[in-house]
Amino acid sequence: PLTSVLTFSNLMLEQCPPEDPRHGRLKLMVKETDRARTIVRQLLNFGRESVIKPLKININQPVTEIAESLLAQDAFKGIDLALACADNLPEVYADPAQLGQVVLNILLNAIHATTPPGRIEVRTRLADDKHVDILFSDTGKGIPAENLHRIFDPFFTTKSASKGTGLGLAVSYGIIKKHGGSIDVESTEGKGTTFTVRLPIYG
Repeated sequence: PLTSVLTFSNLMLEQCPPEDPRHGRLKLMVKETDRARTIVRQLLNFGRESVIKPLKININQPVTEIAESLLAQDAFKGIDLALACADNLPEVYADPAQLGQVVLNILLNAIHATTPPGRIEVRTRLADDKHVDILFSDTGKGIPAENLHRIFDPFFTTKSASKGTGLGLAVSYGIIKKHGGSIDVESTEGKGTTFTVRLPIYG
């Protein structure tokens, strides 16, 4: 239902010239409907047992696809994005859509935590002979030490109500655990945060 509302409100917005007094209200309708749809989707993803459809993939694939998608949407306004994907990484056995969701969730968290001008760096690397890593580092406000052990708890968030539900990291944690991997976080308040997603190599 929200997708239908979003589709038709977008059509109305396209047909409404900027000088029309209704334009601002339609723009707000589109924005808030999209936000509601995102929240509902997160709740559904968290509440249901999603089926993993793994394939042999290179982890650089979802990382670059999601980063390029966010760049195209101008999500990194005033924030530099550095992408450093290692060459010749061994493949992992993972669901590319779900792994892409993890990349998206962590990148959006980094964007919300970073006040422009800032920097976000995403790297991939061979961790050891059995694992590969995706590292997300930002120059944001950091996470207070007393909250570090809670950030993967469902519905825990330090964001305002308009920016998050506290489900993004909880969903990401569940996805990575289902893949036999792990997510670790290091953070210094006022200096930034680094998330490390570790996945087992295929075979």
